[in-house]
Amino acid sequence: MFHPLLTVLKRTPSGSTSCPSPAAARLLRSCRPWLWALPLLLAGCVSTKSTYDRAHVANRLQRRAGYTLGAAQPAAAPVALPPEVQTGLSEEAATRLALTRNPAFQADLATLALAQADLQDAGLLTNPVLSAVTSYGTAPFSLALNVAADLLWQRPLRVGAAQLETQRVAENLVARGLMVGRDAQVSYADVGLADERVRIAQEAIRMRAEVARIVRSRYRVGEASELETVAPSADSLRAVDDYLRARRDAQVARLRLLATLRLDTLNADSVRFTPTTTLPAAVPPLPALLDSAYAARPDLWAARIGIEATGRRLQWERSRVFSFVLSLNARLNDPNPIQLGPGAAIGLPIFNRNQGRIARVRAELEQAAWQYLALRQTVGLDVREAYAQYEQASRSVALWDNSYLPSLQDALRRSTNAFVNGDFPYVQVAETTRQLLDARQRAAEARADQRRALARLRYAVGGARF
Repeated sequence: MFHPLLTVLKRTPSGSTSCPSPAAARLLRSCRPWLWALPLLLAGCVSTKSTYDRAHVANRLQRRAGYTLGAAQPAAAPVALPPEVQTGLSEEAATRLALTRNPAFQADLATLALAQADLQDAGLLTNPVLSAVTSYGTAPFSLALNVAADLLWQRPLRVGAAQLETQRVAENLVARGLMVGRDAQVSYADVGLADERVRIAQEAIRMRAEVARIVRSRYRVGEASELETVAPSADSLRAVDDYLRARRDAQVARLRLLATLRLDTLNADSVRFTPTTTLPAAVPPLPALLDSAYAARPDLWAARIGIEATGRRLQWERSRVFSFVLSLNARLNDPNPIQLGPGAAIGLPIFNRNQGRIARVRAELEQAAWQYLALRQTVGLDVREAYAQYEQASRSVALWDNSYLPSLQDALRRSTNAFVNGDFPYVQVAETTRQLLDARQRAAEARADQRRALARLRYAVGGARF
């Protein structure tokens, strides 16, 4: 029954096509309207390939902040210990490991594959529908091939919106990577501060023990009463308690950082940290930082791209008002073996003009515009806050290191010598010791605040290195 369809064009043994038969001539005349529609079909052909993949995110992170993303690894892969665990973990190594091994960030990177899949789905064409009616009575056998022609004007808009969505997801992942690097640097500064507090607590134990030893020696030779030995002994016990608390806080800070690096199975005390952070001599002025943030923040770029993608979706929803189906009908009967006839079915937008979807996308476009303005305001606030924190922390570090600490160290040295000679009461020595230890704590906190503020400032301006 299908023999006439398969042998319309006669081929020579060499494979070339001979002159068309009368049936072939009738077929070509019937298909002439379809040949006219061929340019329209080609207009619906757009690429569904996107360059916004993992390599794009890695290159953007490398250019903006010098971060290394690393190769993708399956979730079920065995966790290998990095060599930095044995040689010493620096801030740069911690940042690199966070981007490579952090499970939450790796899960975020998987959204890029989801966006690529949505892009591929947006480019797929609707399958043609072939319907057949068998012959009965005097009615011939007929075939109808229906092809949805909406792709002529809808597919480019739909694919364009999906392309922009892929770009938006990639820029958001760049912003997420910068955030992961910032959090790793802040956690590393917390570990450094906790270790410094442990060292200060150890020094406090030594200082308090030395004063208690002097008081006991004076008591044994009769130069001090038994009551005078109580306060130094109590201060020594308190110093030991402060040391134990500092050790606990240091272990907690290490556990948090190791969990971020997917090294939580290690013993926190077995990992050695090697602080190598070099602070910049000066940061750019605030107006330059704001201009850099507005121009380079990946999340701002993602918000702009999101507005453009929503606008493309609005065009697509408007194009869906009309539906158009092309059909090719074939009738097989005698005496004419084949009769072909083109046809079309057009949906009349009388009741449903896609009003709901159009109104929804319009609302989403309005929402995206306001969200962009809110994000821009947040970016400016982040830069100003981080800049103010860094400036304040830098002044505090200079104040403690250059003024307070040297004067307090000299005061403690003189008061201790006077106390040993019996010319100074213990209360004054204890107060001076407390002030010095408190000053060391404050200086360590100021240095940690400076490093944390620098990490936040670099993130706030889009990962710039200065």
